[in-house]
Amino acid sequence: MEINDIYKYCHVSTFISYGNSTPVYKQTFKFKVNSNIHHSLLLDKITSLLKSDGFKVELKS
Repeated sequence: MEINDIYKYCHVSTFISYGNSTPVYKQTFKFKVNSNIHHSLLLDKITSLLKSDGFKVELKS
């Protein structure tokens, strides 16, 4: 059996909270990315998009 399309998916979990308090809202989503893009390049792209819109970005583990 031949596989023609191989995709990578990026799964993101978002939590919105006030300061260090318990999150008041959680949402998860995923999107399909090109299979040959390296994960570090994908993270750089996501963070640069957020920063360009004025968000302060702090990557966690």
